[in-house]
Amino acid sequence: MDEIKRLTVDELKPPDRKDGYPLQTPKWLRRVLEIIPGSLIWFFVLSPLIFALMGWEDIFVFYISYLIIYWVYRGIKFVVGIWIGIKRMERDINTDFMPLIMEADAKRFSELEYIYLCPVYREGLDVLEPSFEAWSKSDVGAKKIHVIVAMEEKTSKDLQIPNFEILKKKYGDIFASMEYYVHPSGIEGEAAGVKGANINWAMRKYVQKLEAEGKDIHNYLLVTCDCDLRPHPKYLSAITYKYLTVEDPDQRYYSSAVYTLNNNIWRVPVLIRVQSTMLTLVTLHNWTTEKYETIPFSSSVFSSKATFSSYVVNLKTLKEVHFWDPQLGIDDTTFFWNAVVRYKGNFRGEEVYLPSDSDAVENETMLKSYKSFYKQQHRWGWGIIIFPTTLAALIYTKDIPINWKLHMVFAMVKNYILFFTVVYLMTIGLDLLGVFSNDYAYSSAAYNLPTAMSFLLSLLIICNLFLIYFRRKLIPIPKNWPLWRNILDFGEIALIAVQMLSFGFIPYLQAHTEMMFGRGFKKNFYATEKVKMKK
Repeated sequence: MDEIKRLTVDELKPPDRKDGYPLQTPKWLRRVLEIIPGSLIWFFVLSPLIFALMGWEDIFVFYISYLIIYWVYRGIKFVVGIWIGIKRMERDINTDFMPLIMEADAKRFSELEYIYLCPVYREGLDVLEPSFEAWSKSDVGAKKIHVIVAMEEKTSKDLQIPNFEILKKKYGDIFASMEYYVHPSGIEGEAAGVKGANINWAMRKYVQKLEAEGKDIHNYLLVTCDCDLRPHPKYLSAITYKYLTVEDPDQRYYSSAVYTLNNNIWRVPVLIRVQSTMLTLVTLHNWTTEKYETIPFSSSVFSSKATFSSYVVNLKTLKEVHFWDPQLGIDDTTFFWNAVVRYKGNFRGEEVYLPSDSDAVENETMLKSYKSFYKQQHRWGWGIIIFPTTLAALIYTKDIPINWKLHMVFAMVKNYILFFTVVYLMTIGLDLLGVFSNDYAYSSAAYNLPTAMSFLLSLLIICNLFLIYFRRKLIPIPKNWPLWRNILDFGEIALIAVQMLSFGFIPYLQAHTEMMFGRGFKKNFYATEKVKMKK
C-alpha cells in the first residue's frame, strides 16, 4: 500500500526543532537544562547526608513532617477522587451519547470521520484481532472508521503484512477503509524501538494522501493508541459529544479517564500488577481532582494533565503541531508539551469515563516479565526529556506570559521529579539521617517523628481498604477465585510502597542520571513485547 521513499530525519521532524529543542538553542544551554532534573532528584536522594553534614537536621525533619501530612491529605483526596471517577464511569456507561450528539450538532457529526491508528511490531493476531473486533463495535458506526496500520520494515513482510491481509479479509467490509504504511528502518537520527517514529511516518503519509485527494483533514478525528487497546463501544461517541460541546475543541485532546490493563492483569507477576493497578487509579484520580490548575496572579486555568498512551486529537491539530518528533523516544508526553507551547498554553485534555482495556507488561516467564517491565519503566523515565526541551521552547517563545511559563516549569518539576522521591524520603530517608547524624539519632524528633508518622500513615491503611473496594469495581477479580486468593489480593495493596521504591523509582533515577551526565537521548529504545507467560 505504501510506496517507501527513503527520507532524512529532517523531512520527518518539526522544521523548527532538532532533537526536540528549538533550532537556536546553543549546546551549553541544552546541557544546563538537561542537568537540572537529575541534579534535583539526586539532591533529594542525598538530602539526609547533605542536611546532616550541614547541621540542618531540623530543616530536614520539618520537610519530612510536611511530606507526611501532605501525603495523608493526598491519600484522602485520592480515595475521594476514585469514588467520584467510579460514579462518573457508571453514569457514562448508562448514557446513550448518540442522541446527545444529534442534538448538539448533527451536521458536524455527519462531516466527521475517524482514524484508528494501530502501530504494530511483533504482535500476533491473538493481540490484534480482539482490538479490531472492539473497534468494529463502536456505536458511531464502523463505516465512519478508517483503519491505518503502522508497520516497521523489519517485521512487515514476514509477519505484519500477512496479519493485515487476514484482518482485512475479515473486517475490510466493516470499516470505512483499511490500509497500512511501512516505516523504513535505519533513518539516521530517528529514535528506534518505539512507536513515535512509526506513527509519525504513517500519519504524514496519510495526510499527504488525503490532501492530494482534496479531503478536508479538519473533518477527521485521529485515535492514537497501542495495538492492544480495546475500547468501550461508546468510547468514540462519548468523545465526539465532548468534541462538539467544549470550547476550542481543536485545541484539546480527548482520552478515557478509566485506563485499565485488564486484558491480562491477572496473569502478570505481582509487582507488575500492583503498578498497573496504581496506574489505573492514579489516572482516574488525576482526571477527577487535578485536571485544572489556576495560574498565579491570573484568573486563567492551565492543565498539566499530559497525553498518555491513548488519546484522540483532530487531524488538523496534529498537522499544526508538526505531528510527533521522531528524534524523541517518548511520543505521548512530548506531544502534549509541544502542543502546549505552540498553542501558548491553550491546549488541554478532556476526558470521558468509559473504560478502555490494554495489556500490562508480560513476557514468557516471570523473570523475563520483570526484565521487560524494568526496560519499559526506564523508557518512561526518559520522559523527563520534556523538561529541558519544553523549558528551552519557553525561553524562545516570547508571547507566553511569565507567570504562565513559571507555572508550567513548576508543574513539570512537581509531576516528573518531586513525586518520585516522596516515598523514599518518608521511609529510607529518616533512617539514613539517623545514620549520618548523631545529633538527630539522640534527639526527641528521632523518637516522636516516627511515632507520629506511624499514626498518620495508619490513616492511609483505612484509605487502602476503600481503594481495594474501588479497585474491584474497576478491575474485577476472576469469578472462580478461592477464599485464600481473595485474602492474598487484599495483601497486594501493601506492596505499593515496595513498588514505588523499586520499579517506580530506580529506572526513573537511572534515566534522570543518564541525561544529567550527557549520555544523550537514546536512539534505540526497547519495544515492549506483547506475549503471554508460559504456564
